[in-house]
Amino acid sequence: MRFCVIGAGSGGRAFAAYIASKGYSISLYNRSFTRISDIIKKGGIEASGELTGFLPLDCITQDIELALKDSNVIMVVTPASAHKHIAKMIAPYLTEGHIIILNPGRTFGSIEFIKIIEKYRGNIPIFVGETQTLLFTSRQLSENKVNIIKIKDSVGFSCFPDKYNDLVYEIIKDIFPQLEPIDDYFEITLNNIGMLLHPTISLFNAGLMDFGKKFKFYKEGTTPRVCLVLEMIEMELNEIFEKLGLKQLKYHKWAEKSYGVKAETIYEAIQKVEPYQNINAPTQLITRYFTEDVPTGLVPISSLGKFLGVPTPTIDSVIHLASILCGIDFMKEGRIIEKLQIQNLLKERLYVEDIAIGTLFLEQKDESSKKLKEYNNFFQYN
Repeated sequence: MRFCVIGAGSGGRAFAAYIASKGYSISLYNRSFTRISDIIKKGGIEASGELTGFLPLDCITQDIELALKDSNVIMVVTPASAHKHIAKMIAPYLTEGHIIILNPGRTFGSIEFIKIIEKYRGNIPIFVGETQTLLFTSRQLSENKVNIIKIKDSVGFSCFPDKYNDLVYEIIKDIFPQLEPIDDYFEITLNNIGMLLHPTISLFNAGLMDFGKKFKFYKEGTTPRVCLVLEMIEMELNEIFEKLGLKQLKYHKWAEKSYGVKAETIYEAIQKVEPYQNINAPTQLITRYFTEDVPTGLVPISSLGKFLGVPTPTIDSVIHLASILCGIDFMKEGRIIEKLQIQNLLKERLYVEDIAIGTLFLEQKDESSKKLKEYNNFFQYN
């Protein structure tokens, strides 16, 4: 089996090094030469942290056709804002049975990716899926190096449609035992941890970031009061989840599953996640924490809320203020329901959910009737 990793930032380097350490053939693609020049010179990646040593790569290139040649699995490890461009770029070179995994997809990433591929290649039989978050907490170092701070214990993933999960999982499970297939695509794509944390923490520390002040993004950028806003966003998300019949999102529970920390609040969880403690904040204001996590995270959630009739005032406020700070109309540029053309998919979901609720109500009513009958019979004969 041959892998292709698209993107040579910290996440892409971590994936490439990890796959190489498992003994698989791998090619690494990056659009710009500067990010891969030292990797080309050295012939591979020097890893430190949870994975150590020099890991040679078979192919390191700016030529996407060469990178994809003879590949079976494509790991896209770029900001979600680049997904549309990547889908268009790789479409001509995809072959039947190709597996593409977005790391992560953010919100509705697989749906957007598939629609673009279909536009340029028609209904080619491939499999597209996404992870809930990056498998690695990592930082790019100088030259050909990467520091893998943490390999998460468990990361959910799902294909779209999710009926292909078992097939894809059988192929990748030996390489990525940490990836957990989740039967419901909506559960993965809407549980976007980046959109919950990054924009709001950045917003409340915008002055420091714009000034270039050095501070620890999570450890010092979050306070109990800032986390109250995160809890309000979590609450709005959960109102949408309830409408769609999804499990409630609890960040502190996610942190326990991913990092093994036990906490009762978002603030407590953030302060306990060890890999977070030394992550520096960006020293500029306009970063992917806004340009990725708002249009591919908060915007589709806001759009979904409007479609479902669920108010999202806190989320809308963060989108509005981030748009002003960045000089970008994120609502116009982002993934909205109408652009993705998923209205019918959502209506079907709501219909199925209504049927499930109605069935549960009838079952409960029937059970109550049985108990009432038993109750009356008891008093009739006693």
